[in-house]
Amino acid sequence: MKPALRAEGGEPAWQDALTAALLYAVDPAGLGGVSLRSLPGPVRDRWLEMLRACLPADMPVRRVPLNISDSRLLGGLDLAMTLRSGKPVAERGLLAESDGGIIVLAMAERLSPGVAARLAAVLDSGRLAVQRDGIDQDFPVRVGVVALDEGIGGDESPPPALLDRFAFQPDLTPVAVSGTADNGVDRAVIAAARTRLPTVAIADATVEAICGAALALGVGSLRAPLLACRAARAAAALAGVDAVREEDAALAVRLVLGPRATALPEQPGSETTREEETDDSDQAEPPATAPPQDSQGGETGTDREAEDVTVEAARALLPAGLLAQLRARASLGGPRRRAPGQGGNPRQAG
Repeated sequence: MKPALRAEGGEPAWQDALTAALLYAVDPAGLGGVSLRSLPGPVRDRWLEMLRACLPADMPVRRVPLNISDSRLLGGLDLAMTLRSGKPVAERGLLAESDGGIIVLAMAERLSPGVAARLAAVLDSGRLAVQRDGIDQDFPVRVGVVALDEGIGGDESPPPALLDRFAFQPDLTPVAVSGTADNGVDRAVIAAARTRLPTVAIADATVEAICGAALALGVGSLRAPLLACRAARAAAALAGVDAVREEDAALAVRLVLGPRATALPEQPGSETTREEETDDSDQAEPPATAPPQDSQGGETGTDREAEDVTVEAARALLPAGLLAQLRARASLGGPRRRAPGQGGNPRQAG
């Protein structure tokens, strides 16, 4: 990928967070959002500065306080103008004012479910319907979201309904100030990537491989592989190419699917898998309808071969470092946070 961030040094977590910022700046509304886990301080401030430097100078960036009122967030009746004109006058809320830009959620781990649901609806539709105080209006609201997650411990995190709609979830908590690096931003490269993005193609085989990677990593969210595909297209646009390459897909898998992973991918056809299948076949009752068999009495290999090809392609996109991270996470008792749509009641996935 042609670097628009000229970074030298810095911890791996910092570099991944900067790469996420760069990709996000290419397609904020399409990639949904970034949940940045970090306590207030110079590390988080530096990341926010780098993101702002990646964005167009005229792009609105609005901060949303934790206890914002519905009238300020959504809009409603402008009482002063209504009294002057003698008829209801609508006041644009912060979301409508931020159309085409980014909103920054302060203390997102404490965001109320109601506000989270309204934001999720806006991210899904790109519009905001205001029906309150005698006002009935509809506004275009294409925004990206940066959620500042200051949670301490695995149980504190932004609402799952929002996390499921965010492409990136970088974690800066282990990064010290000395582990950051001053980076120059080439806004011309990023602007060119935004222009190129609509024409960037992604092959069906690459989409299948990304979906296979999500399956292999135990990612239950259906939105996650879609966001990974968008991130891969943004990476290709930054590289100045018109089609997603393997390295673009691998980067998207690592940054989008990696933080959501709950399982280690198994090697298709491994001895462990075959032994488990053999043990299960010895103990299970024969199926009511036998699977298709070939002339030798065995199961047809077409479906199995197609599945193996997809999983193998997915494994090819998984960087070796990600597997090491998952093994380390498993040795510590599982993921830090359960990703939306993974485990539990699927109806609660948001």
